[in-house]
Amino acid sequence: MEFRFCIQDPTHSETTYLYEAILAAAIGADAWRGVYAFASRDGVNHLIEDPVVHEFMNAGGEIDLLVGIDAVTNRPTLERLRELEHRNARFRPKVFWNPHSGLFHPKLSDFTYEDGRRTLIVGSGNLTPGGLTNNFEGYTIISVDRADELDVSALDEFLVRHAEQIRSIDDEALERAARNLVRAIKGARQARGTLVRRPRRGRAVAVVQPAAVAGFDRILIAQVPRAGGRWAQVHFNADVVRDYFRITDHKTQRVYLTRVAADGHRAEVEVRPCVYSQTNKNHKIEIGAARGQEYPEDDPPVLVFRERQLRTFDYMLLMPNENGYGPLVDLTRRLPTLGRGSPRVITDMNTLANAWPQCPLLTLLDAEDQDI
Repeated sequence: MEFRFCIQDPTHSETTYLYEAILAAAIGADAWRGVYAFASRDGVNHLIEDPVVHEFMNAGGEIDLLVGIDAVTNRPTLERLRELEHRNARFRPKVFWNPHSGLFHPKLSDFTYEDGRRTLIVGSGNLTPGGLTNNFEGYTIISVDRADELDVSALDEFLVRHAEQIRSIDDEALERAARNLVRAIKGARQARGTLVRRPRRGRAVAVVQPAAVAGFDRILIAQVPRAGGRWAQVHFNADVVRDYFRITDHKTQRVYLTRVAADGHRAEVEVRPCVYSQTNKNHKIEIGAARGQEYPEDDPPVLVFRERQLRTFDYMLLMPNENGYGPLVDLTRRLPTLGRGSPRVITDMNTLANAWPQCPLLTLLDAEDQDI
């Protein structure tokens, strides 16, 4: 029997996100029971649509997920859960109709394996972007082999005792969840004594230059290779993947990307694996901003990333003749490149600000409004 207590610390380069711990436990499992107080559409969508979870279900793995609807879990979340259920018979989401005045508040995942092993993950994180990656959270992983016994009878008895309160996602549940306003935690970052409120998604932001925090805020500028026409799957060398994106486990670690437009508008978060090709020995990360775009005839596109926290980045994709393209290309030519292949340079906020003072990635933003 192995006990491992983890702190999800987004400011620490060695942390393991709850998201990644769940994926690691799902590999090789044949059943997954999840019980979570709160869920959000993005949290559910990213996790259940992850390639590891798809592989788990395609191999016959089954998921029974129970979420609370006391608070936070809203109608779009339940609608997405129901869509995912209709697409895969092995995914069975349910909601808990709380008969008590106190909150339904557990957060756990219980995995079983054909060879008799079992893994239990219990902690503070919900199935939300905050709980899975963005927040400071604590969780414990308990792993046992077939010779050990892990007593989860209290969970079994709870599910039997409250069978009448555990229901499918029907119209009544949708109406109940529609009354939940997603509670936001409005955090703030401070730089040079100035706090700037971060707007909700879809609004432009003011340009302010912040100082680096906790060893993050590094900048990567990368020329994008043509890659045989599939250039949205951007090739990166091993040095960049390890030293900038901080990926050491391609199976479970992800990068969390948010595209920032020239006017400061922010797109939906893209959760991407880093795919390693055994054929050409390249590492590839899909960039949503490149989908459907033609590769330029003469000069390559340029990507610029700003590191927000561990494996979490804001980014921009710039085409030739767009504002900021020239200064960024110049930096890729002047600064030392990392590894082989197309130029990739790692630099800092001050260098970017001196080269392109109007870059939207220099904006000081509060901690993102997020679900608990």
